Amino acid sequence: MSRPKLSCSLCAAPVDGRSLRSPQKLENRIIDLIKQDRPDWEANRGICPNCLEQYRAKKFVGYLEAEYQKLSEIEHAVVSKITRRGRVSRVVHQDFDAGMTFGERVADKVAQFGGSWPFIGLFGAILVIWMLINTWLLARHPFDPYPFILLNLVLSTLAAIQAPVIMMSQNRQAHKDRLQAQQDYEINLMAEIEIRDLHDKMDSLRFKQWHELWHIQKRQIELLEHLCARSSNPELEMPPPSPYVPPEL
Repeated sequence: MSRPKLSCSLCAAPVDGRSLRSPQKLENRIIDLIKQDRPDWEANRGICPNCLEQYRAKKFVGYLEAEYQKLSEIEHAVVSKITRRGRVSRVVHQDFDAGMTFGERVADKVAQFGGSWPFIGLFGAILVIWMLINTWLLARHPFDPYPFILLNLVLSTLAAIQAPVIMMSQNRQAHKDRLQAQQDYEINLMAEIEIRDLHDKMDSLRFKQWHELWHIQKRQIELLEHLCARSSNPELEMPPPSPYVPPEL
C-alpha cells in the first residue's frame, strides 16, 4: 500500500506525509528566515526535509557571518588565508630588508658598528693619539691645546649625530619586531583554528560511529525479536524482516 503524498508548503514538491516537518516544531530562527524569503508563507502546512536543510544551512551561515564581523583585521586576514589555503608564515626580516632605503641601511651599519668593541677600541685609540699629538709632538704649537676644546667639540658633534642615527635604527628594529610578533600571532591563531577544526572533525566521526553502532544494535534487536517470535510459534507464518537501511548521516 502506497503512502499518501503531500506537497511541501515552500517548494510544492510531493513527499511522504510523515516526512513533512510541522511549522510548530521549527525553530524560531528558521521561521524568521522563511518569512524573510517568503512573506506570503502562512505557516499552516509542513515543509519537506530538503527545504528544512536549506534553511538550517542559512541559519548557520548567518551565525558564521555574525561571528566573522566580530573579528579583528588580523583575524579576518587569517581566516581569508585559511579559506584560500594560503600560507601565513613568511621570512619577515627578508621582506623588511628588501624595502629599506640607502639611508636606512647606513643607519643600521652605523648602529651596528657604534655598539661594538672595535668601535670602542678605535675611538679610544684616536683620543689617545689626538692627546699625544697636542701634548708631545706639537708641544710648542698645538692645534688643540689642553683642555682640548676642539676635541670636545668633535666629540659633542659626533654624539649629536650618532644618537639620532642609532635611534632610527632602533625604531626600525622595533617595527620589525612588531611585524614578527604579528606574524607569530597569526600563526598561533591559524594553528588554533586548525586544531579546533580537527576536534570538530573527530567529534563528527565519533558521532557517526556511535550513530551507526546504535542503528546496528537496533537492527540486531529486531532480528532477535523476529527469531524469538518464529521459535515460539513455528506454525505461524510471519513476514520476513524488512531489509536493513543504512542510517543517513
